[in-house]
Amino acid sequence: MFYDTQPDNLKEKYKNMLAVMGQLSNLFSENECPYLAYRAHENIFCKYMEAENLARFDCSADAKKGKIGIGLKTWMGNDDQKVAEFGKLKSSYSSLEGYDLVRRIAEYRNERIRVTKKLHGIDTMIYHVVKRVPGAMQILECLFDPVDVDNIELILDKGNDNNTYFSDGKHIYHFSISKNTLYMIFDDLELLDTINVQIMPDPYSWMMGMLTLNANLSENKNIEYELNIGNQVVNVSNVYKEKKEQLCLPLYSERNGEKFVGEKSGLNQWNASGRRRDPNELYIPYQALDRNRLPQFFPPRDTPFVLHLPDGTEISAKVCQEADRNNPLIGKAIMSNPNKVLGKWLLRDVFELPEKTIVTYEMLEQFGVDSVVFTKINDLEYSVDFAEIGTYESFYERIENGDSNEAE
Repeated sequence: MFYDTQPDNLKEKYKNMLAVMGQLSNLFSENECPYLAYRAHENIFCKYMEAENLARFDCSADAKKGKIGIGLKTWMGNDDQKVAEFGKLKSSYSSLEGYDLVRRIAEYRNERIRVTKKLHGIDTMIYHVVKRVPGAMQILECLFDPVDVDNIELILDKGNDNNTYFSDGKHIYHFSISKNTLYMIFDDLELLDTINVQIMPDPYSWMMGMLTLNANLSENKNIEYELNIGNQVVNVSNVYKEKKEQLCLPLYSERNGEKFVGEKSGLNQWNASGRRRDPNELYIPYQALDRNRLPQFFPPRDTPFVLHLPDGTEISAKVCQEADRNNPLIGKAIMSNPNKVLGKWLLRDVFELPEKTIVTYEMLEQFGVDSVVFTKINDLEYSVDFAEIGTYESFYERIENGDSNEAE
């Protein structure tokens, strides 16, 4: 398991911060089980276990360390828990039922896991769970397996109009039609550690004492201090992190409200007319609307920059294709340099598509990605992440509501 292989000092910091969060439970709940928001768990795990946070892009893995992908879960009570949602694919399975329905859902589930592993260079997947019980948090883990599609069997005595139960010989699942959600019973979790949590009776009084500390933090970007919460003393380093600009671009076009991938452009540039083309040629569309969001985000057209792919690979890329006759420095496409490098990685290694396969938006839906997020590291260095269906709209909706398009 992942947890047992981590250095003791990292595990201790991780446990301490979980205990701290648990002691503040009465801010949010009166339950005797400690409270832990799932986003807080993701951030704490990645910070103190020194893992890469993938949760913001909602792929199958929430974190990555080395070649291990980690699905992070926290709950109290029943071990029957949500593992995937498929609402955006509903039109493709709404007419199915019984075995045909759950097989289709299992195939979608497996495809998302496969693409996540390929995108991020992951070899192994595990679930890391913090289960909250009265007075404590338990750390448990199990393997994160794809569904064994060939061994699916319906569990007829548990089925009803809304939930279809099935087994693949390793786990019991059920799919909720009303929620478009797949659940799995975590019946093979291994208990690895327990954190005793003494919930603070009145956390509000303690928070009032934080006002002085907050004043100091506003004046000092880099300080170290101690938090005394309940029976925990936690050393915290508040190192100021410069925020990095981000730009989200869609991998599709849109016409009359319908999303599509052009047959001779974008991911299908290899199919364009004219000169003979390499079957791996593609580009990421860089439309006028997105160019105007952050006009100085990318360097001028045809200026090479370093691009970090999600699996850690570095390639050369640049802005290409003239977009404005009056300004030759403006381009309308992001390409690798040479052009076939990015296509070889995405179309062949990640999507595993045969050469000369037309990419459609329906394929992107099955893969679980339809947009990319670029993060600016410096003027000639960027990283790119592939994001789930609907990210493009939600990314700029957050900005319009006052959230920044910057990452720490």
